Amino acid sequence: MNAPETTIPAVPEQSDAAPDWAEMRRESRNKLRRRTIEHIRNKTTDLAEAALLLDKSVYTDPARHADERRVLFQERPILAALSGDLPQPGDTFLFDEVGPPILVVRNKQGKVNAFLNMCTHRAAKLVTECTRKNRMSCKFHGWTFDLDGKLVGMPGKSGFAGIQLAERNLIPVPVVEWHGLIFVRAVPNGAPIDVEAHLGKAFANELAHLELEKAVPMKTTRIDVNSNWKYAMDTYGEGYHFATLHPSTIGALALSNIMSYDNYGPHHRLAMPRAEFLEYCDKPESEWPETGYNGLYYIFPNVVINANSIAGGRQFYGVSRVFPCERVDQATTLITTYKPGQMLHDTEVEPWTQMHDFIHKVVSTEDYSVSEEGQHNLNYAPDDFKPVLGANEIALQNIHKHIATLLAAEKK
Repeated sequence: MNAPETTIPAVPEQSDAAPDWAEMRRESRNKLRRRTIEHIRNKTTDLAEAALLLDKSVYTDPARHADERRVLFQERPILAALSGDLPQPGDTFLFDEVGPPILVVRNKQGKVNAFLNMCTHRAAKLVTECTRKNRMSCKFHGWTFDLDGKLVGMPGKSGFAGIQLAERNLIPVPVVEWHGLIFVRAVPNGAPIDVEAHLGKAFANELAHLELEKAVPMKTTRIDVNSNWKYAMDTYGEGYHFATLHPSTIGALALSNIMSYDNYGPHHRLAMPRAEFLEYCDKPESEWPETGYNGLYYIFPNVVINANSIAGGRQFYGVSRVFPCERVDQATTLITTYKPGQMLHDTEVEPWTQMHDFIHKVVSTEDYSVSEEGQHNLNYAPDDFKPVLGANEIALQNIHKHIATLLAAEKK
């Protein structure tokens, strides 16, 4: 069946009372589960209008790849971290994945700042370790900056007579912290980031009720892959491959080729039915147990937030971010598993780190093995070969369409 038009949820009116985020999460996930179980009963899935043909150059053209890195990853807001990655004043976070090395730091008042991670003396890298600091000193000559980027100390100051030291503060890049998400834009001295304009109010509302500002990181790993970043990213946007590529892993936990899809412009939210839904999909909704599954949230162009459950009634947030490397056929992925705020009463660590290790293994040994093989084959495919995205791969279709639209607009 074709994907229905998304019903835009109402954004809560501003009031003195704090929103009931827990109730909003429950209502949101039950609405999504209701639709997904209907698909199970009818053996259907949300569909695009037709299949979509892609030119193989989408994955192989170095010039297009360079445009994507600039337009998508440097000129637009990109998720750098969650609030829990630098929770205290003085905490620092290094973000090098979009080209220019970026330093994110929380100042003494708790505000997040971001700068090019370079000393303004001779451009040496300023911070190399994510430790808590009161000031930041360059290992090259000892120039020192405060947490707001102001130059506050320099050995041999007399040697720089005539230099305007006030112009030697760190070079800022736009940064904003919003409901636990920290976005940067890799444009020195760029304009402020408007998060709601970037996300859209409806999608922003869906993300807000996750309360990501309370999430605590449990484990982070990196996966390098010899494929175009989009080939790697494509593996996150459809469940069509679950039964064949993941028969004993993901395929044992979720049903293949059934998906509920909500479109929010360039962003989306997905639900692939968990196997446990089969236990009660024929029962009335009043008999359904509680679920911790909120689905997968995709933030254009490269982020997937998996709001999911672990055995024992626990929940986790798995954040995967796929980045292009300099070469068209190389990418890297940062995977971080967070303990949600509503789970902080649980003092155990292993359930979350074990889930992280499971996901890392599946992605690196199953998903990305196909990405690397497919990328290699595309180098030898005939010039007129066109990869095809089925109507059942609607999320991937919309991602590729939005990328193409942005690149085309840049060339006008």
